[in-house]
Amino acid sequence: MARTIVDRTRGNGNGAMPLSDAPRLEPPARQRGRLPELVVGVIVMVAFALGAVVWHSSTTEREAVLVLAGDIERGDTITGADLRVVYVSSDDPIAHVRQAESGDIVGRLATTDLEAGTLVTRSQVADRVAIGAGEGVVGLALDPGQFPALGLLPGDRVNVVSAEPVTPDDGEDASSPVLARGGEVFAVEDLGGQGRQFVSLRMGEDDANRVAAAAERGPVRLVLVGS
Repeated sequence: MARTIVDRTRGNGNGAMPLSDAPRLEPPARQRGRLPELVVGVIVMVAFALGAVVWHSSTTEREAVLVLAGDIERGDTITGADLRVVYVSSDDPIAHVRQAESGDIVGRLATTDLEAGTLVTRSQVADRVAIGAGEGVVGLALDPGQFPALGLLPGDRVNVVSAEPVTPDDGEDASSPVLARGGEVFAVEDLGGQGRQFVSLRMGEDDANRVAAAAERGPVRLVLVGS
């Protein structure tokens, strides 16, 4: 606000104030520019932000993991060319296989169809099953109730029991519904909802033939037994 300064020590005879003594209006003193202070504030804020980013990066390690470079079909043998490397946070709660562990994946079979970009896990692959002389593999599509509720895993041993009366043609006494004993589970696959599963069993060739024939006539059940 302008200041009015009046000099009261001088005047003329008629009481009028001389022109030179008229009130003078002085402009207010200019405020100092605040631009440097704003620049300093912005620099400080940017420095703090960069420091937070650097700190977060230093406390969160990233590791090289494997993903699929292209689509893979069930049963395909995975090669090194099928894999590529991406980086994820080491504390991410997701299953993965590190780049250094690629030997656990290469040369094994895909247990299901997989799309490009899928993060590779050990549950997606399996070793090629070696079938010895005199052995056979039989696959069974089973509904809930035909296998234990706790589920089956590769390597489990099971007895195969017929849910239908057994005739002498089945190779056993009519009083024995057991079609095969101690079959080995080597693959289990969900059949898309409602709890159905496809279970592959390895056993003696004659037992495998008997189980396959019985499954054509009616349902069979699996009994989990000790190894």
